[in-house]
Parts: sequence; structure tokens; C-alpha cells
Amino acid sequence: MLKAALRDSLVYGLASLLSKGLVIFLLPLYTRVLSPGDYGAYDLLITLGALANLVVALEITQGLARYWADAPEPAARKRLASTSLWFSVLMYGLFLLIGLLAAPQLNALVLGDARYLDAFRLGVGFIAVNGIYYLLLNQFRWELRSKAYALASVAYALFTLLFALVFCLWLGLGLVGVMLAQLMAALLAGLLCLWLLRRTFGWLFDAGQLRAMLRFSAPLVPAGLAVFISLYINRFALNHFGSLEDVGHFGIGSRIAGLAALLILGIQAALTPLVYQHYREPQTPGQIARLFSWFMSVALAGCLFLALFARELLMLFATPEFMAGAALVGVLAPSLLLSQMYIFAPGIAIAKKTHWQLWVTLLSAMASVAGNWLLVPLWGIWGAALATLLASSLFFLCWLSLSQRLYRIPYAWRALLLSSLGFVVCAGVGVQLEAMGLALPLTLLLKGLLMCVLLGVVVVCGLLPLADLRAVVQQLRRLGGSARV
Repeated sequence: MLKAALRDSLVYGLASLLSKGLVIFLLPLYTRVLSPGDYGAYDLLITLGALANLVVALEITQGLARYWADAPEPAARKRLASTSLWFSVLMYGLFLLIGLLAAPQLNALVLGDARYLDAFRLGVGFIAVNGIYYLLLNQFRWELRSKAYALASVAYALFTLLFALVFCLWLGLGLVGVMLAQLMAALLAGLLCLWLLRRTFGWLFDAGQLRAMLRFSAPLVPAGLAVFISLYINRFALNHFGSLEDVGHFGIGSRIAGLAALLILGIQAALTPLVYQHYREPQTPGQIARLFSWFMSVALAGCLFLALFARELLMLFATPEFMAGAALVGVLAPSLLLSQMYIFAPGIAIAKKTHWQLWVTLLSAMASVAGNWLLVPLWGIWGAALATLLASSLFFLCWLSLSQRLYRIPYAWRALLLSSLGFVVCAGVGVQLEAMGLALPLTLLLKGLLMCVLLGVVVVCGLLPLADLRAVVQQLRRLGGSARV
């Protein structure tokens, strides 16, 4: 399983790096055609899309993932996949109809400004089409077709870049152009996925299989809502207690911090289906622990890099109006990773204890709501960032504790703790360097030394032993193009 996880993680990770990297290169364009307030409106529309993806189709893709490995016959799998697709098309179609009919009222509620109504309508269309695209994209994961996943992901990013240049730079449509570019990219990428999956889907629908998938996935919806609240209530709190400009500054900081998520996207896409297939094998817990240690070594270094060089990155990717978001990156990058690292603690999913997931995420959501309600009025965007870190940390620690009861993983606790402490110290020193106002070359040199210090701590503490590092390098060199498109 470890070799397959590394192989597919590499492919998924490279695809995510290319696709998300291309989107990052849109930031210079977006921050020049959008004011901080417009960018805040864009961020809220994307946030609304994340909410819709959780609730509209009742997380049916999770039900499909759970039952896919248990349906070895091609005909049964085709019926299962087709049922999930047509159910999703129906639900997103209803969402689109209701969203367009109620657009004036919903726009006033979410964005609070009638000048964004056209962009809101396009946003509703994008959310519906994008929901279908994500279901199709995830199908490649269940079929272990990492190359096809990569092709579709990169195509989506290229379409987004192309249409953004046309609608925003050439035609000067502002926020309307941004949302139109997103809609067209999702539509074309979805059609590409359908063509690549033409043998997977058919004009089939099985009500019994739908009920089985929904019995697994529907209880995940409240948990998904709780996760959404934990991660995204900060935008609505900032809009309520502050302004769309605050949302824009927070959003740009989140985009830079979101580069940390590239570290987990590849593993996340590869690991879940592999764990479902191999969790009964005695060597699997040790392999998951080893993979987690490798991941944390890279994640700590990646988060420190973003924290230390956030200002320099924003100087490249944004205008001076957005520079207030740089200071938040050191808090938001670990927050985003903590909210996704549950994949390394699979006990709850394996045991199908979805009600446990609900209670953990509800606790995290309550912490996020309380934190934002208390801290945003006091400290604005800083309060929102700290509340997000609190909620993400609580979520991961509770999830980890419960998962260990159901499926024990032998994590390297001492190495994890010492390496995390090293990250905190190095990040704190980096904050002091920024405050000292040293010359830029000297500042960059000292930041580079801090990166080396953390890497040394990771190796000395045993989180990434030199033997493991050599093993990873050798394994990556041996990986060929064995994944089929």
C-alpha cells in the first residue's frame, strides 16, 4: 500500500501543484481588476460554493466511495456510479433554479450590495456546474486513475486562466468576468471528465443503491456543515462586524496560506481509497504512521516557508492594498492543514462511526462560532485567524483521539511534538525579524537560516530519519507511469 500511496500521491500532488499554482498566478490579475471589497465579495461567493458542495447532493460522493470497493463487478459499479451522477444532477439542477429565482434576496443577504447581483447569478451557475465537476473528478480517485485526475485538474486550471484573461483583462468585466471565467472553466472541465469516464456512467438509476449510499453519506452532511462553520464562519463574521474589505484582506491571506494545502491534496486523493482496500492488512497501521511522519516533515517546513516569506509572496502576487493579509499566513497555513489531516486517522471512517464525526465537528464548529464572536470585534482579521486556528486544532485532536480507539496507528509522538515546537519557535523568530526592519538581503538570509534550523530539528528528532529520507527518494525514483488514464 505504501508504494501505491507514494506513486498516486506524487501524481495527484503534481496535478494539484500545477492546477492550484496556475490559479495562484491569477492573483496578480484579480488583485488588479478587483478592489479589496470586490475580492471580499468573490471570496464570499466561493465560500457559498463550498457550503453548497456539502449539502446540495447530500455528500453522495462519499457514499459512492465507501461502496465502490465492495462492488467488484463492472456492471454493479456502473449502476452505482450512474445513480450517484443522476441524483447529483437533479439536486444541483434544483439548486440552480431556486438560486436564480431568489437571486435578488440572496444577494442582499450574502453580499449586501445590489451592484453584485449579476456576479451573484453567475456565481450560482458556477456553483451548480462545479458541483457536478467535482463529483466526476473524484470518480477518477475511486477508479485509481491518477493520470486522468491530473489531466482534468490541469485542464480546469488552464481553462480558468484562459477565460480570466479574456473576460477580465481583455473585456474588463471585473467581478462579473471572474465569475464567468470560473463558470466556463467548470463547464468545459466537466465535459472533459464525462468523455474520459464515458464507460463508467450510463442511463442507469437504482433507488436501492441510492438509499444505501445516502444512509452512509447523509449523516455526514451535518458534520460537513459543522466543518464549514469551523473554517468559513470567519468570512461572515468579518462581513458582519467589519466590511467586505476585511473579508478581502482575510481572503488574500487565506489564498497564500492555501499553498500549504498543496502538500496534502495529493496524499488526500490517493490515501483514502487505498486505506479502504488495505486496512485489514497487519502492516497498514505502521505504513500510515510512517507516511504521516513524512508528511509532517514536509508540512512543517512548508508552513514555515509561507509564514516567513508571506510578505514577499504578496509583493509578487498582489497590490499594496492587500498587504494586510500577509501577517495572517503563519496562523492560517497550519489551520488549513490541521483541518485536513484527519485522513491519517481513518478509524472513524473504517468503523463507519459517522455519528462520532458529527459530534467532533459540532464541537469544533461551536468553538469557531464562539471564537469569531468574541475575537473578531476585538481584533478584526487577527481575531478571525486565531479563532480558525483554535477550531482546527480542537477538531484534529478530538478526531485523532477517537480514531485511535477504533483503529490504532503507532504515531511517532515524541518526534511530532518536538518538531512542532521547533516550528513555533522558528516562526516566532521570523515575526521578530520582520519587526526589526533589517535590510532585505540580510532578512532573506536569516529567514533561510531559520528554514535550515527547522529541517535540522526534523531530522535530529527522528520525524524524518535519514534512512527514511533515502528510502523516499529511492521510491520516488522507481515510480513509473503505472497509473492508467
